[in-house]
Amino acid sequence: MKQAPRRITGIVVALIAIGGLITGLIALRETQNANRITNIELVGEQTLYGEPGSQMIVRTGKMVAVSTDKEGIPDLTVGQDLLPGTPIPDNHLLFFPKTTRGLKADLHTDNEIWITVRGGYTVYDEKGKKITPIIE
Repeated sequence: MKQAPRRITGIVVALIAIGGLITGLIALRETQNANRITNIELVGEQTLYGEPGSQMIVRTGKMVAVSTDKEGIPDLTVGQDLLPGTPIPDNHLLFFPKTTRGLKADLHTDNEIWITVRGGYTVYDEKGKKITPIIE
């Protein structure tokens, strides 16, 4: 009869250890995703929103800043915020502190649009539907 509590204790300890291992693996995966660098092509009126902490550089094409909370995107290259509707200069490092800020293709561009992204992001089509972008 005294072995049953020991067995239960052993099972509980094993479950806690497995839970810790799973938590560690999830944290490792999230860290790897946060440091992932991806080259994305936007087509038409697609919009790219950054996850908190992500960074982006517009490599080619004309983009404008967008924001659902009317706040700007920090342009780390020149040290100022780019308010919604502001054209994005090529090769400037942009920081995304919230998911409410992003980049949208300028309607007057004929060029391909390529953006280098470090960290998480979400792309939406012109109707606001989440899509998978073209990745190089």
